Amino acid sequence: MKKNNLKPGKKYLHKRKTTISGRELEAERWLKCEEITPDGAIFSRDFEPEIYLDNRQIQEELQ
Repeated sequence: MKKNNLKPGKKYLHKRKTTISGRELEAERWLKCEEITPDGAIFSRDFEPEIYLDNRQIQEELQ
């Protein structure tokens, strides 16, 4: 997804690869866009701390 298409307040599907116990898995979760910054964006998810994604991560991991 391109950063220019992000809208604060909207939820986006975040897919990323992660390694757990030596196995590579794909994790996915819904993130709510809180704020767009010059070099990325800040997202939130329920009761977790805010999550920062840079421009590269936004392009590669958001659906």
